[in-house]
Amino acid sequence: MTYVGLRRSLFIAALPVTLSAWAAETSEWLLAGLEGKCVPLSALAKRGPEFQDIKSPDQLVAKMRAAGHKTEIKEHKAGSRPAVEVRIPSRDLYVMFVKSSDCGDSKSEKQ
Repeated sequence: MTYVGLRRSLFIAALPVTLSAWAAETSEWLLAGLEGKCVPLSALAKRGPEFQDIKSPDQLVAKMRAAGHKTEIKEHKAGSRPAVEVRIPSRDLYVMFVKSSDCGDSKSEKQ
């Protein structure tokens, strides 16, 4: 096997690990609700049509910045349930995103 063939084999062998890590990073997001419950992102649509179809905190930030709103995003990694906080003061919107995998039994309570 040539060096190029060996390099290609190593790349292909590492691909499943990379894809599984990517899949874990793109898991479903939910909103942190009262008393530790998780709320589906569709609840954001109640704030206006521009919040419809939001799938992640990064997408919300990008959409609001594109519309000219100042936004703040902060990751909270401490504790048993890591989260991402998004603040949009001009819209009076302060939300906490959590991964669905970190919601535990609360996932069954979402509607």
